[in-house]
Amino acid sequence: MDLEPSERPFLKQLFTPHSAAGFLAEYWPRRHLACHGPLERLGELARLPEVLDLERLLHTYRGQVMVALPDRRDEHSVIRVDAQSAGALYRSGMALILDSAERYLPLLEQWLHMLAFEVGLARNAVARTIFYASPPGGGNSPHFDANANIVVQLRGTKRWTLAPNTHVPFPTDRWAMNMGPPSPELAGYLEQPLPEQMPEGAEVITLEPGSVLFVPRGYWHSTEASEDTLALNFTYSQPTWADVVSAALRQQLLKDARWRELADGIGSPDPERNAACGARLSELLHELQAHVLELEARKIMEES
Repeated sequence: MDLEPSERPFLKQLFTPHSAAGFLAEYWPRRHLACHGPLERLGELARLPEVLDLERLLHTYRGQVMVALPDRRDEHSVIRVDAQSAGALYRSGMALILDSAERYLPLLEQWLHMLAFEVGLARNAVARTIFYASPPGGGNSPHFDANANIVVQLRGTKRWTLAPNTHVPFPTDRWAMNMGPPSPELAGYLEQPLPEQMPEGAEVITLEPGSVLFVPRGYWHSTEASEDTLALNFTYSQPTWADVVSAALRQQLLKDARWRELADGIGSPDPERNAACGARLSELLHELQAHVLELEARKIMEES
């Protein structure tokens, strides 16, 4: 399926008055964008019974619901409960997260994958939809994500605070300011300490029913609901050049039986075995350049 920009209805519906081509040229994947308008402009998405009634959504959603613990106000601090218990906890003032909702609502799956096609993501990019139900005062503490989000505000008013991430551009892992040390992968390429509060000059955007917000990967953001709110996120992993090339290189290396051998001795306490392992690895690395030169950009793109 190869649609012309004028035939891409989903991006255009979400980000009117911007065209799909305009959104891709000016905002995706680096700049945030908020568009406002009546919820009804989103057509069949706005008419889903589940987006208007949390109890009906919980009845339709048959997975475990994540309940955000109020002491941390973040997705890394949750408990998982059944839908009936989730409703009671929401009424007591705790926020709910319903992950991978497209498994139960086919229309969401259609939107999810069509949007991924429109923005040109790799076929193996992970995509999912997430409902966030927040009671008054609920929300998330300052953090950044390793994925990109398109947020559709369905009910209630929620305030977002956003800022570009100059501390670690294009992060490959999530981190929240109340989370503790970053993951080893993230820490491996940090060039400066991560902040303890939102950067100066952060922009505040208020989302109302029908508002749509694009949050790029790595953007600092926090949220707070002023009333009962429900929002739908279209969430997309962000395959990097390192991901694309390393996956292709692995496939190339696996064609050679020597690269499929056990990395024998790599963790051995025996100095002789360890030294033999190092010599073998050096031999293989010496030949690595030849394998890299065999990679072809067009073939990698076709297979991603």
